[in-house]
Amino acid sequence: MTENAQIWLGNGWSVQVLFSRGGLSTSILVSLDSGTYLLLDCGDGCLRDLVSQGTDLHRLDAILLTHGHFDHVGGLHSLLGYMRMIGRNTPFIILTPHKAREDKLIIDAFTTVYPDSVPFDIPRREVKGGEEIKLGDIKVTPFDVIHCGSTKQGGIGEPLPALGYLLQYHGERVVYTGDCGLDSKLEPYISEADLLIIEATLNEPGGEMEERVHLSLESAQRFAASAKKAFIIHRPGGLPPVEVGG
Repeated sequence: MTENAQIWLGNGWSVQVLFSRGGLSTSILVSLDSGTYLLLDCGDGCLRDLVSQGTDLHRLDAILLTHGHFDHVGGLHSLLGYMRMIGRNTPFIILTPHKAREDKLIIDAFTTVYPDSVPFDIPRREVKGGEEIKLGDIKVTPFDVIHCGSTKQGGIGEPLPALGYLLQYHGERVVYTGDCGLDSKLEPYISEADLLIIEATLNEPGGEMEERVHLSLESAQRFAASAKKAFIIHRPGGLPPVEVGG
């Protein structure tokens, strides 16, 4: 278990934040009682974290990507490479926002290097907010969020293809916001969620940065109050994640 792992136990499923730090890496594991897994984002180091705790990567059915920033897709190539090495032979599904490109470039590079020796298919599906998707017995509903790129030199850029995800299983609801600004319409999805996983990259609230790029801890805590339990993740520097609720 990694240093800032958070675990929620539901009715026949569990959710574990393997690791999350803003600008570095985020990956979240969903484990179902069927013995299969889903991954929410796959930042750098996710392969190490999965293997170190004994996750059977033959049973990892899909990744749900929120957007293409490196700290959310940086572990995809190594994950594909490991599954090739162990001889996985079942499809590995990737859900990604409509018009996202980073993950496609990674997949294309991987299959170009190994054109004849990847023993599993990689179905990639671009999805839009409001769709309803079935992954086995779990119902997935992506929803649109506002998230712009930003760098110290370039400032705030244009909005990216970005999604949050609502997962429903055994009558329970788990919501993952991904990275998002206050301009996102989060309330309808968050209210009374059994588990909310929400980012809080900013230390101080207010301004265009919070409206269009990332949430502050203050805003994340306000949203978390409407859920039954919440994990506040994607904290900057060495700040620890926060848990809210029972």
